[in-house]
Order: sequence, then structure tokens, then C-alpha cells
Amino acid sequence: MVGGSVANLKRELEQLFPGKWLSGGEVNHSLKTGLASIDFGLSRGLPRRRITEWVGTTSSGKTTVLRTICANWLKAGLNIIYIDTFDRLIASDWCFPEEGGRGKFWVLKSNMDKDPGSRRDFYRDALWACGELIRSRAFDVVVLDLGEKNSITSNLYARLQRALDRSKTSLIVLRDDDSSASDTWGSDLRFAFGFSAPIHCQLGLTGVGNVATILPTIKGFIVKDGMTKGLEVSVNSHVSNRLFTHPQIPDRRSSKTRARAQG
Repeated sequence: MVGGSVANLKRELEQLFPGKWLSGGEVNHSLKTGLASIDFGLSRGLPRRRITEWVGTTSSGKTTVLRTICANWLKAGLNIIYIDTFDRLIASDWCFPEEGGRGKFWVLKSNMDKDPGSRRDFYRDALWACGELIRSRAFDVVVLDLGEKNSITSNLYARLQRALDRSKTSLIVLRDDDSSASDTWGSDLRFAFGFSAPIHCQLGLTGVGNVATILPTIKGFIVKDGMTKGLEVSVNSHVSNRLFTHPQIPDRRSSKTRARAQG
């Protein structure tokens, strides 16, 4: 009983002070995401020293969920690097000024627009950089964004796994994938996402504001050890919706009505 309590305490301290409390076999534990449906579900978080696939079609919600998890990890003091293979990341979407986290978030870009005529193999360069970053042991999480480039050979996966075995890093392979059944060799865990109705509308920060926040319900499934389980999360996107350019609806309530609502 006491041993179990000590082990749980060490895991909690490891979340606060990464790399300080767990060693040897213990370091291969799961990183808690801050989302109950993942932390207490089939996956029990995301495993260190393993490869996790993070897939879904464009606008499926996969990046929304990942961004929320990264914000939680930064608050916990974890260090994250995002390999932007095809320069798709919008910097403003990944700023977390309101979080006040102790962790750091880096982005490694290919700078394709600066050398449009280059014959560089950006995909190969990204995979090489991924292995080097894992071997550096400087990061708790490495996110490898492969976009629509879905294929990773078994040899490359094995090479990345060997690097992970000597680190404390969790590798997330982010891919645009329209096939919910296609599994890539080598991953320990797989998440697949897709937006689903209904959405949850929440009023402003105080609950009575004049601007509604739309919290999408994102559904998908988790695949681990041959087992599959459904997944459903509702998270704030952290991103202003660029599709809506019309002005906000004014609050036409009287001052007395607003005071009663707030009070």
C-alpha cells in the first residue's frame, strides 16, 4: 500500500519536475494530458519513449485537441518542439500567452518559401531532425507534422524507436489521414479524430458576456494493443474563428438587466 502511494507521488512529482524523479524502467510512464477522456481511458495518457500516431482529416479537430494538450504540458513545465515539415503552422495559433506556463515551446520550420526552387527533400530532412532532437534528450515531447505525407517506412520507425529508447521523450506523429482503418507500423498508440455534432455553446468568460464561445465536440477513437475505444472531448480551440468576419452582436440589454445577470 505504501509502495503504491510512493510510486504515485513520484509520478506526480515527475510531471512537475520532468526527468528528476523517475529513472530506468520508471521513466517509460505516460504523460498526463489534462483531458480526462484520454488520461483515464484506454491509453492512460501518452507514453514516453514511444511513438504515438495522431491522425485525422483536415478540420477534423486533431490539431485543436493537440494544441490544448500542449498548453497543459507547458503549464506543467514540459518542453515541446514542433517539427513543421511543410511550413503549415500558423504561429499565432500556437501562442499560449494566457497560460503562463513554465515549459518552452519551439518550432523547427523548413522555410520552404525562402528557397522555392530548392530540390531539398523536406520530408527526409524532417525525419533526420526528429531523430537528432530525440537523441539530444532536451525535449519531453517532439511533434512531427508530416501533413499529407503519410508513409514512414519500417526502417525509419525502428530508427526513431531506438533513439526514443535512450531518452525520456514522447514522439507524436501528426498526419492528415482520411482512412480511419489504416495503421502505420511501429506506433505504440493511435488517436484518430473527427468533428461531430452537436457543438456546445458557452457564453463569455463570465458566463453572461455578449460573445458566445463555440466548443466543438470532437470524436474519434483510440487504438492500443489491438483494442479500440471511442473518444469524445470538448475543448476550447485557443484560436479565433477566421471564418466569421462580421461584427459582434451588441448587448442591447439595459444596465439594470446586466447588473441583475451579473449579480
